[in-house]
Amino acid sequence: MPGFATLAALCFVTADAADAPAYRWKTEKDSLSLMAGDQVVYTCQFAAENGYPYIHPVRLPGGPVLTAMAPKDHPWHRGLWFSWKFLNGVNYWEFPAERPNQPDGKTAVTGPSTVQASGATATVKMRLEYSKAQVVLAEERTLAGSFPRPDGSYIIDWTSKFTAKDQDVVFERTPPQEAPWGGYGGLGFRASKTMREFHAIDSEGRAGKAGAHGKAARWMDFSGVFGEPDEKSTAAGTAIFDHPSNPRHPAPWYLSDTTDLPYFGPALLFAEPMTLKAGESFAVKYRILVHSGPGDKTALEKEYQEFAK
Repeated sequence: MPGFATLAALCFVTADAADAPAYRWKTEKDSLSLMAGDQVVYTCQFAAENGYPYIHPVRLPGGPVLTAMAPKDHPWHRGLWFSWKFLNGVNYWEFPAERPNQPDGKTAVTGPSTVQASGATATVKMRLEYSKAQVVLAEERTLAGSFPRPDGSYIIDWTSKFTAKDQDVVFERTPPQEAPWGGYGGLGFRASKTMREFHAIDSEGRAGKAGAHGKAARWMDFSGVFGEPDEKSTAAGTAIFDHPSNPRHPAPWYLSDTTDLPYFGPALLFAEPMTLKAGESFAVKYRILVHSGPGDKTALEKEYQEFAK
């Protein structure tokens, strides 16, 4: 693909502002990292040997890690990642006890992933297949990131196009009416165990699990205080924006704002399953914004309107 470098290459780009951290992109065999000096701001992991590709760690420049990687309670949670729950009845989400690093359904990266780094921006492209005995679904995924803004906030744009192969694909989840923890699947953010003082708001002005869980919204922001007891605590948050072109927009949201399981994400299957006919496709587009402090509804709405264009 013209203009694309192999992931074995190493690309350094420094920030222009004299008082800003020296940002650069670092590519390795199976990953792309945004660096602030010698600190990793975030890393996109392309390989899927441990279930599926993911982004971890995620942090603000100079701050503590915001994401959790394979916590003991849910080892299939991988920071910021995408996984369907069930495809045609096969579980692509959870790891069974006899196979601790791979769901029953296999998510595989096919062919080499590619990365393009140019100045302050970088784009990752990869192809994935979902299979159990045979491939049922193909995905074309694009992740686009940029250097942080002057306030340290930054965005990652996530686009995935899914195409059913030779048979219809039924996208399913555990129905919330059957289990109080059901309804999730798709893009998810698992926060670090150090997160506390939870504050979640959505585009419709609802707050917390009691107000926003399972409700349709154009975006949701999940913020709190992060840091181990011996670290300097940092107030930070992550917002996810649901593009108006997405199926079932505005999406219902899954939210767990507890110390035991801090997690949120758009859940377009929350209310009911969805079927994709053989040979047909659909795409989802999300913007992830990592920012300092609690979420500000006015600023978040402005960010959403820019994304929605």
